[in-house]
Amino acid sequence: MSEHRFTEGNLVILYAIYLERSADGRSLPDYMLERVKVCLDMLRIITRSKPDKHKTTIVVVANPESVGVVKEALLKEGVDEKIIAIDSSPKNIAQTFDRVLDMIKSRINPPHIYFVGSVWQRDIYDSIVVSKFKEYRVQFEGALDHRPVQEVEQERAFEAPRKNSEYYKKKAKDKAINMLLNHIFPEK
Repeated sequence: MSEHRFTEGNLVILYAIYLERSADGRSLPDYMLERVKVCLDMLRIITRSKPDKHKTTIVVVANPESVGVVKEALLKEGVDEKIIAIDSSPKNIAQTFDRVLDMIKSRINPPHIYFVGSVWQRDIYDSIVVSKFKEYRVQFEGALDHRPVQEVEQERAFEAPRKNSEYYKKKAKDKAINMLLNHIFPEK
């Protein structure tokens, strides 16, 4: 059996959980707008190039207070309301992927999953996907985050990934390969 299942459809996860609130409560922070922009770019690529483009769903994972603002930003850019699903129950990335796994594990042909978050969330994404999504097609799309380092570090502490044995095995393997390549091809 192949490593990945045949995919049917596309699932774009727009991770839009954020801690601070805007002054008016009706606008998104710049880094959230970047995530929305990356999500829209991904949707354009899917609709132009994939034969199963009509089976695409965007799941907006956001705080209950801000989910309307994120959905409004997508609708304003021309996204069809029928393909937008809202999920405000997850509190972090790990819970988001647990919910996604519950949604897709019963399907014979699961969708191709695209996760849209900030670039610094890649290590959290990697620690989860390596262990739980081995037989699924999952792709990370990172948006730039221009916030000060203190704000990003505060949010990173909130997201704290749970690293399991698969994650550490992959890290050890990567380190061994790097050491071997450095030994074979030393810098002069």
